[in-house]
Amino acid sequence: MILGLIATLPGAAAGTVLLLAWGLAYGGVSVSLQSWMIKAAPGAAEAATSLMVAMFNLAIAAGALAGGFAVDGIGAPAAPLTGAALMLVAAVTVTLTVTVRMPGATAADR
Repeated sequence: MILGLIATLPGAAAGTVLLLAWGLAYGGVSVSLQSWMIKAAPGAAEAATSLMVAMFNLAIAAGALAGGFAVDGIGAPAAPLTGAALMLVAAVTVTLTVTVRMPGATAADR
């Protein structure tokens, strides 16, 4: 949602506030992911952590590539919109995966 607003709201003040919100919202993601990886593989914490770091860096590179293509092909406002679209795809994928793996689960169980 924040990425979509960054692309559509005009002005430096709006952009600054939205980037601050993005940083605050996203700041705990890497710490949470690392905790989940270690809990998922307690006997192989080093391997799990290195896999998480590798995938994190791959995601950064893929996002930069997609953003670069979007900016080259459409223009600067396309970069955050492309990011928002990719995040929506990721959210739908995670939701469908959880639904398939836990068919009777409630939202609190997931």
